[in-house]
Amino acid sequence: MNRIIALLFFLLTIITGLFSQEIEKIGVIEEMKFISGIAGGPDSPNEIYVDETNNFIKILNINTEYQYYDLTTLKGQKKGEYRSSFAIVQKQFKDYEISFASSVLRVANRGKQISYIARDGEIQSGICFILKKDSGYIVYFVSEGGTPRAVDTTGKIYSNTEALAYLKEYDPEKYAESLTRAEELGLKSEFERGNVLIWGQTYYKGHNSLKQYDIQGNKYGFLYTGSTGNFITCRKNTDDKNLFKAINANEYSTLLSTVGASSYSWYVGYGGNIYYYIAGEEYTEVFRIRRTWGNPDMYAMAINGYTEDNYGKYVTETLATMSKSDLRLLRNTIFALYGVHFKSEDLSAHFAKEVWYTDEGKTSGEVELPVHRQKLVEMIQELERK
Repeated sequence: MNRIIALLFFLLTIITGLFSQEIEKIGVIEEMKFISGIAGGPDSPNEIYVDETNNFIKILNINTEYQYYDLTTLKGQKKGEYRSSFAIVQKQFKDYEISFASSVLRVANRGKQISYIARDGEIQSGICFILKKDSGYIVYFVSEGGTPRAVDTTGKIYSNTEALAYLKEYDPEKYAESLTRAEELGLKSEFERGNVLIWGQTYYKGHNSLKQYDIQGNKYGFLYTGSTGNFITCRKNTDDKNLFKAINANEYSTLLSTVGASSYSWYVGYGGNIYYYIAGEEYTEVFRIRRTWGNPDMYAMAINGYTEDNYGKYVTETLATMSKSDLRLLRNTIFALYGVHFKSEDLSAHFAKEVWYTDEGKTSGEVELPVHRQKLVEMIQELERK
């Protein structure tokens, strides 16, 4: 199936003002190509995963082998890691991999399958969100009719009442926020009975499997409009309004006007950064959209750091609006990416709940930050001293 993808976004509102939605072409991968007329060549891409902390992208080819590339240079790093199936949404935590395709939700530990759940009449949402559970994780989704369900990394499947009970146990404060949100929506009794899934400000309803969520519950999806192209959409978690105005952006890709542009995939980072590729018969183009929409996201800002471009303008203006406590949290989020241990009780409690964080017992002095994150730390420290 030939598909032509065209993506452009304009930001409607953010806390610091109006920023345009910038699509950055990271570069091209010469050896990865889509072969038209057949199922795909040996290097034809099918899906991607991005490790934002360590700055690499994994692209799965038609032979279900991952190829690693540096996210800055797109130079190859490693080849040959095998995956047994394709996925639309994929998340990795420590030794665990959690993924979803059109038929199954897959939970695996070091490549060993723990649990499959058939989607037929069971999973209507893809992956809604993932929380920590003991030494593993618990994955939330919406079943037929919008009923909340979950599965953990031991393979246990949770009923709707069990799934909601764990939310209350895991974070009573956020559960109370969810209860208030349910009342605002006229769904308080339904929420308390476990008939709808609400977490924080987000009401998770059934949707097709192409949608993905970020940490704040903002919902991203592909909108396929036939011959006019494909568009990524994002809807705000509080009122379900669009955060993006999507328009055709052929000028961002040299492949879009060629017959050979026939394959694509995309990935949404935890904080909302968007990554995607367009594969053609001669090469594959890789793009990134850094998060500048909605409420500033600490994780996304820590990942992106500070760079001397239009994104740097966004960072500068956003930092100027932050309180001292928020600046402190952002600065420590940068070190949390690398598993630093926090002695302060408030920081320790905060990061302990973050699904992407693992306490590796490191000190900040043991972490050598890349230039763009070190620059952000220095900017924050300067503001904290004022």
